[in-house]
Amino acid sequence: MSHIPRVQSHEIHAEELGDTTLTLPPAGLVLGSGQAGALVVRLFRSDPVRICVVSGGQLAQLIAYRALAVGAHVTVVTDAVAAWGRLVSAVPRGPAWLTVLPTGARVTAAGSLSRPSLVIDATRDHQALPRWEQGAWQTFVSVQSDLEPADESRLRSSDLLVAQRLEPASADVARRGFGLAKDRAGWLTQMPNGVLAVAAAGQLAFGQLALSTMEQRLFGGR
Repeated sequence: MSHIPRVQSHEIHAEELGDTTLTLPPAGLVLGSGQAGALVVRLFRSDPVRICVVSGGQLAQLIAYRALAVGAHVTVVTDAVAAWGRLVSAVPRGPAWLTVLPTGARVTAAGSLSRPSLVIDATRDHQALPRWEQGAWQTFVSVQSDLEPADESRLRSSDLLVAQRLEPASADVARRGFGLAKDRAGWLTQMPNGVLAVAAAGQLAFGQLALSTMEQRLFGGR
């Protein structure tokens, strides 16, 4: 059964169109919400994108789920295939929307404008897809539970950092890797549960995760 939303009608004449304006919401993947509105990242671009996700929970799976909702194909390479089982069972059957591979498997997914590709590397060595093998409309996510000093150079070559609360040592690595202001980076260690941070070069934003009913069943309390 279809449900047609009720929208108030408004009559306008052609000669009035020159004075009209239209404001569209920001394009991209919504990760959270804050005082300034939705926290949105442009996850897919014509150029390859690399993201570092730092979380001890299921933040990477939530990003995967939301990427699937916008029509992306998601490939996961992981040391723990069974940990992704709940997400696999939640994905509709049909075209291969989600592929979960064991560590050591070769990634062959390619992206396009109509169906971008998200590759999630949840392995210890983070070698699932070298940068030179990444193509257009493909985003690579490297997942880890914390940051070490050796990660700083890799962060400098990443486009974004998405993280939940960090330990002080990890926060300092993130600060140096993305050139963040020290006072702002200090908030990375103080985020409450349910809040996440998104960092780009010299920029840092925070947002509150808002989970849908299905997301609460899949990821709630993690």
